[in-house]
Amino acid sequence: MKNTASRPLLIFLGSSAILVLIGLAVLTNASIPLSQSNHGESFYYFKHQIIYGLGVGLAAFILFSRLNHNHLKKLALPLLLLAVILLVLVFVPQIGYQSGGAKRWIRVMDFSFQPSELAKLAIIIYLAHWLESKKDKIKKPALVIPFLFWLGLVGGLVLIEPDLGTFIIICLVALGMYFAAGARIKTLAVLGLAGILIITTLIAAEPYRRQRFISFLNPTTDTTGKSYQLNQALIAIGSGGVFGLGLGKGIQKYSYLPETIGDAVFAIISEELGFIGTFSVLLLYLIWVLSGLKLAALTSHIYGRYLVLGIVVWIGLQAFINTLGILGFIPFTGIPLPFISYGGSALAIELAAVGIVANVAKSK
Repeated sequence: MKNTASRPLLIFLGSSAILVLIGLAVLTNASIPLSQSNHGESFYYFKHQIIYGLGVGLAAFILFSRLNHNHLKKLALPLLLLAVILLVLVFVPQIGYQSGGAKRWIRVMDFSFQPSELAKLAIIIYLAHWLESKKDKIKKPALVIPFLFWLGLVGGLVLIEPDLGTFIIICLVALGMYFAAGARIKTLAVLGLAGILIITTLIAAEPYRRQRFISFLNPTTDTTGKSYQLNQALIAIGSGGVFGLGLGKGIQKYSYLPETIGDAVFAIISEELGFIGTFSVLLLYLIWVLSGLKLAALTSHIYGRYLVLGIVVWIGLQAFINTLGILGFIPFTGIPLPFISYGGSALAIELAAVGIVANVAKSK
């Protein structure tokens, strides 16, 4: 596989690097107003992303690109258990902390970490190993029980935070890997319908989720409340036109659009770089996904193939859901744009995942 994978691997790594650089370029300017307001300096968030996101992420990339991915089999269960423990610690006073009405972070001194980001990668590593070990029994209905146990445990803890967007991502990635392993279509259909029922119930049960869904159906309702972010995002996108206002010249970052450097950064890209910039970013994600799927197809060993497939589906799906939410085509879920949104935990884990893919691709 080593020779045949060299070209798609180069494309995969190149598109990853360009997306990270775009994220840093946008963050440099988009974060200035928020950084000055919250920390009294212009580049607090940029420096934080460089140190804890890019710095830690590059170290993780180098480590996992050199570590034989087969060694991850031994770490699969311990890593998943670690993710579960960290997800539980989010709810422990003095360790976990709340922001924006959600408990999603662990803070130790000045360092903060989002365990749900690790959980995404941990469950992929575990499922890749588990599905490989059960390849001859994958169609047996009884296998659904252990599959649902781990998915329910990890997904349930994420859901309690609450983080419905990440819960959906984890479920879809797990089902995608289960499908790729050869699970029966009937089994997947039942699981899919059950998932839709659960998500529908969760939306209906929580007033804020219900209001967000209503605002998606009719963005003109409550434009200063639940529909505010969507409307401001659409204003930013419309203001960008074809060529954009110019990098650093957008106005939505000045306390108009919430989460300008986080979940809504795609709207800032649209405002400042226009349709050309937006299309280029979407094209980069498409190239990234297609080259990743090519690498998965070229992988002869089952475990490596499942690893690559799970990682590509996770990041590709997350980018797809984020951009569709900002554009108003689906309800806004509040998940970050991979490689681009601010968040040291997310970027570090994503670069670690890219390192795993690189190692699989280089393996004979």
